[in-house]
Amino acid sequence: MPYQKKLEFGNYTLRFGDQKVLLDLFEEVVMPSFHEMRYVRHLKDKGDYFFLDTKLVVLDDSPEIPVLGIAGRIVKNTKLKREQIYRPEGGIIEDRRELETAPSSTFLLILNNHRLILCKEVPGAPTVQNFQSTSQYCLKKHHKEFIEKIYEEEKSKRKENPELDRVTKKSLYAEYPAPALRITPLSDKESLRAFVNRLEHIDKVTIKLLPTNKEEIDNDDFWSDFGRRRDEMNSKNAKVEFANAQEGLEKNEVYDQASSASNRGNSEIKFKGYDAQGDTIRGSNEDFNLTVELDELPKNAERAAREKYNQFTHLARSNVISVPEVAAAVIDKIKDILGRL
Repeated sequence: MPYQKKLEFGNYTLRFGDQKVLLDLFEEVVMPSFHEMRYVRHLKDKGDYFFLDTKLVVLDDSPEIPVLGIAGRIVKNTKLKREQIYRPEGGIIEDRRELETAPSSTFLLILNNHRLILCKEVPGAPTVQNFQSTSQYCLKKHHKEFIEKIYEEEKSKRKENPELDRVTKKSLYAEYPAPALRITPLSDKESLRAFVNRLEHIDKVTIKLLPTNKEEIDNDDFWSDFGRRRDEMNSKNAKVEFANAQEGLEKNEVYDQASSASNRGNSEIKFKGYDAQGDTIRGSNEDFNLTVELDELPKNAERAAREKYNQFTHLARSNVISVPEVAAAVIDKIKDILGRL
């Protein structure tokens, strides 16, 4: 039976300190970090993770609002090991063997809205969490090289002109802070509703609003005001907790607030309660993330990216996915990148 492919969706939030986000250092740090096998993340006894077939693709060449994305594969290169096998005539038999395997997932990162779409090509392929860890590793590696390059250039300039101010690595890291990446799964309203309905009694719900890529977030009044207050106080996160362990929280209100807060992929939600059998249930975004099943997806990573984007726009038009308004500054940066392709 063929492997059932599914699209998974997340919000790729990348920040360089408090002031800079993904597109601010796109050509200097972000795009080079995805270059094919430029960096390999090695995990002892688990294998190597790296990017393959990466390419900057034009998803929509509209003169008014062009859309760009990074398409490619993330590969897990490893070995499957076995210690013993079972034989009817001999029972458990010691039999040590190794088998090389390289499961992969294709991905598309839409630069206009920072949405990540990932699809496992085979069982055991890299997950969204593997993608986050590997991308963070590659970003840090190239960011360090970027700082070193500027430092050496400034040092050379000062040799030629001693009157220039001395540039230190400390000052460069202050100007270009280290990258911090978080990928938040996009929620499926139906899965969220099903999860809430599983709970006979809801003790507590915690909702944390997280930093964004400076998108024009359009949450409802409560969460918009909450996010505004977070920004005014210069807080990186803002958290609110609803709890009533004795009587339980009202289900429909829990769903409405959780759905509204998760609508833009910039919130972390945690539930605690128990089901009809009295078993304690805890849940978070991963328990109700959005997935879409596909009959097939092209093997070519670029063609697969276009199919992913078509699926994404269909879901956006159907209001299954909420897409933030693209700021004018973002559109200008996309046009600038496109103009240099």
